[in-house]
Amino acid sequence: MSTVTAVKKMLYCCLLLMCGHGLLFTASKADTRPTIPTGVIHVASDLWPGFTEPDGKGAYLHLLQLILPVDTELELHFTSFSRSILMAEQQQVLMVIGIGVKDSKQLLLSDLPFDVDEIAVLYLPDQLQLTENSKLSMLRLATQRGYNYELVMNLNNTSYEVDSIRTGVDMVRNQRVDAFLVEKTELQSTINAEDLAGLELRFLKGEPIYMGFANNVRGLELKRWWDYQYQILYRSGQLEPLYQQYPNFILPDLASAGSVLTPAK
Repeated sequence: MSTVTAVKKMLYCCLLLMCGHGLLFTASKADTRPTIPTGVIHVASDLWPGFTEPDGKGAYLHLLQLILPVDTELELHFTSFSRSILMAEQQQVLMVIGIGVKDSKQLLLSDLPFDVDEIAVLYLPDQLQLTENSKLSMLRLATQRGYNYELVMNLNNTSYEVDSIRTGVDMVRNQRVDAFLVEKTELQSTINAEDLAGLELRFLKGEPIYMGFANNVRGLELKRWWDYQYQILYRSGQLEPLYQQYPNFILPDLASAGSVLTPAK
């Protein structure tokens, strides 16, 4: 197991213990098998390379296909991250892929996170001295499109949203911004170490990633199906082969994080 994978698994366990958003499956949910909503299931998502691809491939879409019945009539809507959330809030879609706790106050979230973002900051150490007490709110920041890291970090300063990690790295190197808020493992898998020479990458915190559901009857029905199936597939070991296919997509060690799984019947 790589150091990055081990650290990410450890981080995930800690997040599960710390996160107060519905980690426990209740007996009532486990006793009655939920049903999938009838009709077309509309799902909105941003495009994230390796996770949600326009051809229907990627780690998150693969997981979605595994959770839903094979005969599900699924329609994917690829748009910006903010637009994806808005579509779910306005009940134009039943589900939005990959959101954090702070991304919406209106949506229902899956009981368990299915991934975790490692938020980091990239900067030039000879131009900027960052310490644990440094205030990111005082800096000119670049951020990744589709990642609301400003919300997670409680920042109010205006940032420059970039469409690619390469653009963010170049903006830091050319001193167009002071720092770049970026997903750590995604940066490391996208940019060669040689291209990061002279730059420093500092881990800030982890953000649990959930599925979001429209706050209506069909959305709740889909959420219950997702929560039930994710637990069943986890316990049976069927999730592990899927997660192993994709870099930076780490299956949480839920058993080590506490009694978050309903005992098998």
